[in-house]
Amino acid sequence: MTVGIIGAGIAGLTAAYDLVKQGVRPVLIEPGSIGGMLRSIQQDGFNLEAGPNVLVERPHVMELMGELGLKGEVRYPSVQPYGQFVWCDGRAQKVPSGPRELIKSSLFPWSIKISLPFKLFIPGLLKPRAEDVSVLEFFTPLIGEQVTRNMLDPVLKGIYGGDVEKLSARSIFSGLWAAAEKGLSLVGYIRRKPKGGKPNIFVVNGGIQRIPNALWSSLQDKVDLVAAKAERLIEKDCGGYDIHCSNGQIVPVDSVVVTNAGGSLSSLIQGLDTSLSARIGAQEYASLTVVHLAVSKSEKLLPDAFGILFPRGMPDNLLGVMFNSLIFPHVAPPDQQVLTVMVGGAQAGDMRPDEAKLREQIPLLLKRYLGVSEARFMRATHWSHAIPQLKVGHHALVAELDRVEAEHPGVVFVGIDRGGVGVSDRVRLSREGVERLRGRSHG
Repeated sequence: MTVGIIGAGIAGLTAAYDLVKQGVRPVLIEPGSIGGMLRSIQQDGFNLEAGPNVLVERPHVMELMGELGLKGEVRYPSVQPYGQFVWCDGRAQKVPSGPRELIKSSLFPWSIKISLPFKLFIPGLLKPRAEDVSVLEFFTPLIGEQVTRNMLDPVLKGIYGGDVEKLSARSIFSGLWAAAEKGLSLVGYIRRKPKGGKPNIFVVNGGIQRIPNALWSSLQDKVDLVAAKAERLIEKDCGGYDIHCSNGQIVPVDSVVVTNAGGSLSSLIQGLDTSLSARIGAQEYASLTVVHLAVSKSEKLLPDAFGILFPRGMPDNLLGVMFNSLIFPHVAPPDQQVLTVMVGGAQAGDMRPDEAKLREQIPLLLKRYLGVSEARFMRATHWSHAIPQLKVGHHALVAELDRVEAEHPGVVFVGIDRGGVGVSDRVRLSREGVERLRGRSHG
């Protein structure tokens, strides 16, 4: 069986790795750099993450780390518990991590503080009135509109780059949504969740890019690489598919794992399914620019904090600031700290900021909002169309992906359009996709 894999980011490399373990020699089609957005940079004694800054400790990614011999390179936060802050009412305010902090927090008005303990036990309080609703509408009955805007909006901007008025509650909070549909109370939902609490975050010694590097190293001489863009996927009358590439090459395959998304996926499958192609083409994306700055160890940042996230309407589309070296000290020299500033998101459209302006403006923003007296600009990395906007109704797009897979058994979609924006999600979706492909070939 010949299997094509379109894309050599973390999802494509994971798919190739799993297929090789099954005795398959896949064809990997990738026009750019191996590893996608996982990019680690060593500069002046700093370890800088130009893509995802941390990983979430979930079973699929930890299993992969073990298989690659990287579990011993995992570094967990040196501060436990660490705080997360949001900007509200002109100052940094800590997101409460428990009942005591909630009582003291000015993010919550007293009316919510008093009513919330009772609301936790009300069955059906969050039961949705439609197939999907916005995060704002979903959480308002529990914590009120203003708290949702003040706290959840900046938090979700930091993850998805979008607004609580538009983001899908069903897609982003799928577990809670399913419980709400059954009429469970929030306490009932918590009781039914698997034990173990909130998953930990971690980084990798030497940078997160070591994961795709290790995958690629393990795949040498076991895959066929086509250094071109996959432009069209055509189903053949006699069975199987042809992948037409930008270099003129046509790659015949029995099956294909598709890891790309957005516009490139829309054009790729236009000949396969025009309905899905149109829906994918209409999907909106947020761009992201990651800026790294060095500051002196003497600069006082928010205590025991990983970072601060900002609401919409901030200057220069400021999304958040991460204090990487406060909880992972090894990523900076002993006398320095590294700050990662994120700008962009859905509010910025597809605008690519001018680096000269970033060099001038970002240190001023750090001084204005965090009191950082001096920051040295190191580098900026721009990612166009980085994060899909999982807007209300996104579940219908996932259903369309499932439909096309069912109608074309040799095709599996594991791209970010499925909703997995984190690295751990990308690994999980890829491994699940390979298992679906395996199940169909044995069916």
